[in-house]
Amino acid sequence: MPRVEWRFEERDCPICGEDRATSIRLGRRGGAAHHLALGCETGIVRCRRCHGVYPLPTPLPEGNPYLDHEAEVYFRGHDSTGKVAVGEELARQAERILGSKGRLLEIGCGRGELLRGAANSGWVVHGIEMTETFAHIAKTEFDVAVEVSPAETATALREEWDAVVLVAILEHVYEPLALLAQVREALRPGGVVFIDVPNECSLYARMGNLYLRLTGRDWAVNLSPTFPPFHVVGFCRASLKWALATTGLSPVRFELYKMESCLTPRSGSVRARLEAVGLRASLAVGHVLGMGAGITCWARRS
Repeated sequence: MPRVEWRFEERDCPICGEDRATSIRLGRRGGAAHHLALGCETGIVRCRRCHGVYPLPTPLPEGNPYLDHEAEVYFRGHDSTGKVAVGEELARQAERILGSKGRLLEIGCGRGELLRGAANSGWVVHGIEMTETFAHIAKTEFDVAVEVSPAETATALREEWDAVVLVAILEHVYEPLALLAQVREALRPGGVVFIDVPNECSLYARMGNLYLRLTGRDWAVNLSPTFPPFHVVGFCRASLKWALATTGLSPVRFELYKMESCLTPRSGSVRARLEAVGLRASLAVGHVLGMGAGITCWARRS
């Protein structure tokens, strides 16, 4: 894995600002607290106030940590054809909510498959992507317009949009409320945002952390602040609703779903195979019990 330089800061909750001194420690993550020693070690905590999850101390990269990761490696396991179909379905859902087609912006559009799907459905689409190599694929292979820029400084967010899409993005952002506030201002009155994030209160997360304790490891399965996919803030239903309410966005629909794990596989030992079985079982049972590993949400500008 490419070498990234990190600096660590003591930060309060990135969702509600609650003092870090009141947080609940979940365990260690990365470095010595990872079965492949990926990344650098840091602590993972849960906020008592909003129930969000974040690293403490918070590791901040010197530069873009995605830059040295080739798209086919970073997006391994992502089916491009399937993602285009998802983009078509998201566009249909947005049209049902709004009553018409319109202009759609995706933040962190990656290779552009979702935008291609929305464009296929008759929407005018545009993307923001901070990693040039990912944006190049979106432009050349999926024929969508992409601005190469961090979301915080993107000119596209100074325009008006009918719908904004944040699929697997909010958990990568160090200041998620600031981004949601930008999104709200970019939406036309009554416009909608679609959000897809991991559920840090899923059965998988709870059972994974319990299993690590029972096997004598003070580790956590939540987030991945210093190694791919670089998740730095964690949400559950409660913390996502907090973030939306704080930024003037009203939920239209919440759903929990069975997210597939992107954990790096271990060697083929008996223990590793048993862990894989347990992981798949926790994802399946969690979905049945309403504790799925993923959350999707449509929210409207109030």
